[in-house]
Amino acid sequence: MIQAEKLLLEAALEDPANQRFVLLSDSCVPLYNFSYVYDYVMASPRSFVDSFLDVKEGRYNPKMSPKIPREKWRKGSQWITLIRSHAEVIVDDDIIFSVFKKYCKRRPPIDSRKGKLNLKLQKQHNCIPDEHYVQTLLAMHDLEGELERRTLTYTLWNQSAAKKENQWHPMTFSYANANPQRIKDMKGINHVYYETEYRTEWCHSNSTSVPCFLFARKFSQGAAMRLLSEEVIGHFEVSAMLDTPL
Repeated sequence: MIQAEKLLLEAALEDPANQRFVLLSDSCVPLYNFSYVYDYVMASPRSFVDSFLDVKEGRYNPKMSPKIPREKWRKGSQWITLIRSHAEVIVDDDIIFSVFKKYCKRRPPIDSRKGKLNLKLQKQHNCIPDEHYVQTLLAMHDLEGELERRTLTYTLWNQSAAKKENQWHPMTFSYANANPQRIKDMKGINHVYYETEYRTEWCHSNSTSVPCFLFARKFSQGAAMRLLSEEVIGHFEVSAMLDTPL
């Protein structure tokens, strides 16, 4: 996943007109029209990268040290918005990436066909690289002071599933619950609390108080069609998309 992100950023950097780089999933929807999103992102000289101390989970592998010391280990959403200089840091990196390739890998899921081999596989160190790489790399370069340490993409985590399976899963919005009030609630969020750091991140862009989120996920196709048909999001200004590079 992170290799694919590096390749995407490398290709985007070939055009000097590209000054902001936004990673979104195929289940994301915009909460505002293009003009608002563009002005919001371009008004800030910072990248928007959800980044916090990872102290509860055992994803850090001690074998990463000394190239990645534990105090520089970070976690966060993979849905990031970068300024050009930070995108260049990611593309140019080989050292931290090589450590991740060796020591930060997803543990394979249990497969009943593998029998007792599952016991051995489940003892492997479990790490989700796309939730750690960018955050840790920027921390290693002492660039956290140049970040808004939050994502611009809203996700509702299914806590009931987390308790049942000891995992976190993003809730998928269906046609039934993708309603105007839900979108209004998302747009009304103005701060994010990070429990591991006892930190409240008040949402600002260029020192101006702003809504925290520009996008939201995960939306089914039916949910997205409802938002469009009911004009919950608002009309996109196509001329702005054509006239102004992002």
